[in-house]
This record gives sequence, C-alpha cells and structure tokens, in this order.
Amino acid sequence: MAPTGAGVLAIVGWFAVVGQYFATDVEGFAGTVNYFSYFTILSNILVAATLTAAALAPDSRVGRFLLRPPVAMATMVYITVTALTYYVMLASLYRLEGWARHFDHILHYAMPPAFLLFWLVAVPKGGLRFGAIVWVLVPPFVYGAWTLLHGALSGFWPYPFVDAAKIGYLDFFRNVAIFGVFFAVVATFYILIDRLLGRHGWSRSA
Repeated sequence: MAPTGAGVLAIVGWFAVVGQYFATDVEGFAGTVNYFSYFTILSNILVAATLTAAALAPDSRVGRFLLRPPVAMATMVYITVTALTYYVMLASLYRLEGWARHFDHILHYAMPPAFLLFWLVAVPKGGLRFGAIVWVLVPPFVYGAWTLLHGALSGFWPYPFVDAAKIGYLDFFRNVAIFGVFFAVVATFYILIDRLLGRHGWSRSA
C-alpha cells in the first residue's frame, strides 16, 4: 500500500478517535480517563498510529516497531476482536445519534476492514511463528487488570461483560479468560493466513 493510502486511512482513524471524544461530551479528567479505558478506542489508536507510521516515518524507530510483522499482526488481532465483539455483543446496546453515531460506525465498521486491507498488502508475510500468540495476549490481560483496578476505584466499567460490580468478580475473571482464548484463536487464524500467503509468494522481508 502506498504511503498516501496509509495516510488517508490514518487521517480517517484519528478523525474518528478525536471526533468521538468531543461528540460524546466527555467531561473533565475522569471522563477522559474513562474514554481511553474503552478497548475500542485503544485498538483504534494503535491502528491509526500504525498507519501514520507507515505513511510518514516507516524507517523511524517507532515505525519499524509498529510495522514489524508480529506487532502489526497483534494490532490486526485487537481491531478484529473489537469489531467482532461489537457486532455480536454490543451494537444493540447503544442508541447513538448524530456525529457520535457516525464516528462509532467508523471505529467499528470502517477501520477494521481498512486495517485488514493494509495488513494484507503492506506487511511482509511468511515469517510469523505461533510463539507470537503469547505476546499478543499480554496487552489484553494488562487491559483486563487496568479495567478491574480502575473500575473498583471509580465505579466505571466500560462493557457489561466486565462490570464486576454487577456480574461479580468470579464472572469477571471467567469472561477475561474467555476473551483470552478468543484473542488466541484470532491470532492463530492470522498466523495461518500469514503462512499461507507467505507460501504463495508474499514478501518475507520488508
């Protein structure tokens, strides 16, 4: 994918992340922390940052890191889980209007397939190993720990399936474990895709 294409997608991604912040009337420091406690926002920030690096500074230290095949695959996993979870579990729970609805659609419906296209055509294929799954799981479990700590202190729980105040801590940990398996399955799928494409002529090096 040409830098221009990655740049356009990056602009759309940042536009949605920043726009949703203002469209949902976030108030104060606590509201800002809550906003950035949604996995949707964090995964979309990672996507936008990766696309920005590809467009502007692929050879910088940050660019080389974000565009490394294992890291780009992890980003692909996170935005995929974001999209699938929203489609299956969350879409019916929200009744957004106006710009908030438009930004929500960009974050959940536009950016995941856009980044999939980027990952397919711009990230070298054929070099991923199944051991990468372990590292893919680290950020989601850190996110789970943050959600538990932040929720216990503030009373804010970003999603109903991690609302320990309502479902109890046992179900919280069970749901985190289930999502851990989900992340691992999605990562396995993308590693298999990587190997298949690598065998059929995709580049193995940047």
